Amino acid sequence: MGLAVMTLEGFDLVAYGATTPLLLGYRPWHLSVAFVGLLGSLTPIGMLVGSLLVGQFTDRFGRRRTTLISIAVVSAGMFACAVATLPSLFGAGRFVVGLGVGAIYPAMAPLIFELAPDRRKNLYSGIVQCGTAIGGSFAALVANTLLSGHSFHQEYLVGGIAGLLLLPMAFVWLPESTEYHQAVSASAPDLGNRGVRLVFRPPYRGTTLMFCAMAALSFLLIFGMNTWLPRLMQTADYPLQDSQTFLVLLNLGATVGGLAMALLADRAGSRGPITASFALGAAAIVAMSAQLPLPVLYGIVIVGGCGAVGVQGLINVYISRSYPVTARASAVGVALGVGRIGAIVGPTLGGWILAAGLEPRWNFVLFAVPAVLGAALALAVGGRTSQNQGRLAPAPRAKEPTAGHTK
Repeated sequence: MGLAVMTLEGFDLVAYGATTPLLLGYRPWHLSVAFVGLLGSLTPIGMLVGSLLVGQFTDRFGRRRTTLISIAVVSAGMFACAVATLPSLFGAGRFVVGLGVGAIYPAMAPLIFELAPDRRKNLYSGIVQCGTAIGGSFAALVANTLLSGHSFHQEYLVGGIAGLLLLPMAFVWLPESTEYHQAVSASAPDLGNRGVRLVFRPPYRGTTLMFCAMAALSFLLIFGMNTWLPRLMQTADYPLQDSQTFLVLLNLGATVGGLAMALLADRAGSRGPITASFALGAAAIVAMSAQLPLPVLYGIVIVGGCGAVGVQGLINVYISRSYPVTARASAVGVALGVGRIGAIVGPTLGGWILAAGLEPRWNFVLFAVPAVLGAALALAVGGRTSQNQGRLAPAPRAKEPTAGHTK
């Protein structure tokens, strides 16, 4: 069920990009490129707001209920886009979609973590996150199959209907976390021991800030590399067709390699694989600038996708392991909300780097810097969590905060 929910998220995220050419050609609205870009920015802004707000709601009212409400919000936003008669109404719909999409994963992440077996939490999380890529591919397929001329409405109608069909299925088959119920019952008299209050209270405050920075660096890499990798490879004298192939391989590495690293994290703990992922990503990005045989370079790009793009799923599980049950969703929501700043900054920063006119090798070196910083943060945050965090330990009891303590 979690895979289906994340597939809906992936569809709604990619739908706008799939319909951008049709929006530009939609004669009743006469939209400029700049205005279409502004409309596109409303969804990430909504995601940032949704991620920041939903954690507290999830820790107070439950993971299942919040997920169901988020699905309904996404579906309503897609229907609004499908029937919009003015660009302003379409933009409002995209903002609502962003609110729902931004809320879905902070609600789903702790739910999947708490339902998964102790030795498979990273793997289950990784499988669920594959839904984003599946949904994105489905959005592109729908656009290629259904859309023609200057009509973009069917894409959003399909997304709205998909959410409407998914909602009753999730209502029937998506369970609530037993661990959450037990934790809420045990801490009911103590409201200060749950939600955002706990996330920003000592001894968790420093850990929270580090996770926020780590998430921002991860999103910066994901959106920066997905936006600019083809152009980076062109600056290194590779033809456009090969450069586009590199982008496909980057995301293949993120999916397949991310699952492999998830298996390793389930056996060895989160800190080491996250540090190694960031480090591998940095090394691979720098190596991409070398003139190597294409088969070798393809392998390097796959490794780069595993490290630089696939690390986000590992970070989400590490965050879930590092906070008590009653603050878990708030911690994930805050980290992902702040991380969206990296998603906004990444494409812009990449444009600045390429516009600087540096030697091609330095373009790659500068893109690798966030990965190096991410590895350093993964080591630092590991020094702040308790010895059991990220390792094969049973889920913490509701009355026993097990993370965020300094050594």
